[in-house]
Amino acid sequence: MTFSSLKLAAVAALFAVSSAANASLLLVEQYDNFWSTNVNALIDYANNNEADTSAYWSHIDFTDDPNGFAGDIAGSNPWPSAKAAGAAGKNHGLNQTFFARISGNIATDAGDFYFRTFNDDGLFLFVDGELIINDNTLHPEKRFEGFKTLTAGVHNIELFFFENGGEASLEFSIADASRQFVHFDNINSPATLVPEPTTLAVFGLGLFGLAMRRKRNA
Repeated sequence: MTFSSLKLAAVAALFAVSSAANASLLLVEQYDNFWSTNVNALIDYANNNEADTSAYWSHIDFTDDPNGFAGDIAGSNPWPSAKAAGAAGKNHGLNQTFFARISGNIATDAGDFYFRTFNDDGLFLFVDGELIINDNTLHPEKRFEGFKTLTAGVHNIELFFFENGGEASLEFSIADASRQFVHFDNINSPATLVPEPTTLAVFGLGLFGLAMRRKRNA
């Protein structure tokens, strides 16, 4: 195999791993017993404290009260801390006071994209560092929507959700100009979940090193 062939094989393997990893690449980090309506306070806390629980999810649809949560897309999951403890119900302490940071990367074509949430309580959504949903209030379930024109390529999303008593619910979906909202892992999603760039870079360097060793041994 020539060196050029090895490089092509490495790139193909890299994208294969990226595709296989797409099933669950939104990181959900839950921080118990802290909340704030100030996004800077949430960012500071998350940057300086370990999450109490964390998990990767292919879609974001959480609630502590499935019978009360409406959202728009059927189905939901317990929050990470409640799931880890086997706790249920909106009156359980783990579901009363907390916040969650949800982060990851998506690849899209160029175009207009809409991000929608149904949430109780509030949240802040950043896309490529721009705040496009700013809900700093305590309330029953409400629908919010943010809009951003994206270039073709990889984009970062970061969402901070906070809860202080009552129902704790969040559904997060995306749509293109069709305005047909779906979860990120839906087959019709206009966005593809992708690994962190650093993960791809490390893997790519490993494949490149392997190709170099094979070239020297040829």
